[in-house]
Amino acid sequence: MSEVRIAKTISYLFHPLLMPTYGFAFIFFTENYISTFIPSLLKYIILGVTFLFTFLLPTVNALILLKMKRIQSLEMETNQERIIPYSSTALYFFALFYLFYDADFPAIFKIVILGAGISILLTFIINFRWKISAHTVGIGGIAGAALGIIYRMQMDMMIAFISILLLAGIVSYARLKLNAHTPAQVYSGFVLGFFIELGLMLFY
Repeated sequence: MSEVRIAKTISYLFHPLLMPTYGFAFIFFTENYISTFIPSLLKYIILGVTFLFTFLLPTVNALILLKMKRIQSLEMETNQERIIPYSSTALYFFALFYLFYDADFPAIFKIVILGAGISILLTFIINFRWKISAHTVGIGGIAGAALGIIYRMQMDMMIAFISILLLAGIVSYARLKLNAHTPAQVYSGFVLGFFIELGLMLFY
């Protein structure tokens, strides 16, 4: 398998819209006290609703735009193509936060979705002038949330945090290998996602 094909596979597997689902699945299916006190049924409900709002609905929206020829491909390579998908995706994320807001489960899940929604909104705004990497915004958000959970909940997750940083390096490499972004766009995306989630975890 060529390096370009590997890079494409990595980009698909770690698409930014999948990051909330991956993050929640990691918390639910690893040994930690948050997972211990959440019933199995509730875990699957949270995962299912999260997957619906943060991946399925935005993906269907993108497919409709592709069918209407409002975008040329699902990669949305130009800034102009990203405007409608990004704005509608931000609305889906904020709708999910609203749905979660009064729910009776740990606040960290609500904070992750709020942070993701803010990150997408800022990415949408930045996109008017500059093509920041949404992939590294997503993985940066997971890293920031993980570090915030470590301090907020006093959980021993440093190995997981280091693993996420390594994964962020792999995703960054993939985006650069595909010439999808410049190094500055990749690194600034990670910083944006990281500090939004970390800040919310520490101060919200």
